[in-house]
Amino acid sequence: MKQLQYLWKNSILKIFNQKMGLFAVLMLITSRTYAAPLRQYSVDMDYPCSWCIFPFVMSSFSYLILFWFAVIYVNSDVPFMQHVNMYHAIRMGRRRWALGQIGGIFVRSFVMVVLSAVSTILPLLPDIEWTNEWGSLLRTAAWTNALNQYQGSVTVYYEIFSEFSPLSLMALEIFICTMLCTMMGVLMFALSLFFNKICAVAGSMALAIAMFFVVSVPIQLRYKLAFLVPTVWAELARIATPSLGYYWLPSLTYMVVFLILTILGMSIFILVKVRQIEFDWENEDI
Repeated sequence: MKQLQYLWKNSILKIFNQKMGLFAVLMLITSRTYAAPLRQYSVDMDYPCSWCIFPFVMSSFSYLILFWFAVIYVNSDVPFMQHVNMYHAIRMGRRRWALGQIGGIFVRSFVMVVLSAVSTILPLLPDIEWTNEWGSLLRTAAWTNALNQYQGSVTVYYEIFSEFSPLSLMALEIFICTMLCTMMGVLMFALSLFFNKICAVAGSMALAIAMFFVVSVPIQLRYKLAFLVPTVWAELARIATPSLGYYWLPSLTYMVVFLILTILGMSIFILVKVRQIEFDWENEDI
């Protein structure tokens, strides 16, 4: 119970701060820009748009790379050595303190993903189709490429409609992206403990930038490289769409197993390392 109470308090500290505020503003502005073509298309067609456009927006490479940079910025408070955490570590003990930080990373990751998803819905108001059906607007956009005339960078993939409903795809997108953000945050936490904060930021940036190599290599290599670069898995809306005969995203089972094992493995390393290091508390805001 004491661990859960600390997890809750620590999560509140990680969510309600300046960096999260800037993240929310950035995603609201960016999502409005990317959703604008769909909004205009909906107005011109005089037909409401499905509320589930977040997975398609996340499949836009420029939006996704900006999302990852924003996630790295929010997680740049690693290794959580602000003075406010000093009292927590003394009271809870190092192991429980580290578990609370990892749990806080997970909760913050979920909030970041939900904020991003909501940010793609708000620009479509009030003409939204609040059903668990894809609706004629997105189907037409996917089948005819009608969005091209609006100079948008969001592509609607037709094949995903037969695999998932809007609710199931949104739930999967939020779950996978939450796990991805958690992995990124835990990775930065581990790197900052084993090396320093600069290495943590550099390592996470390298993982985000690795997406460039995935999308630029020939398709025969792309689907193999995608197994090793989890940051590209956020493009979940493309999982049912082949490219030159190749489904270049890994299966959902592989994604989930890989992310769980990676997060657990890094968490164990953190719990071992946190017992050995000398804490260097900083006079810095969270």
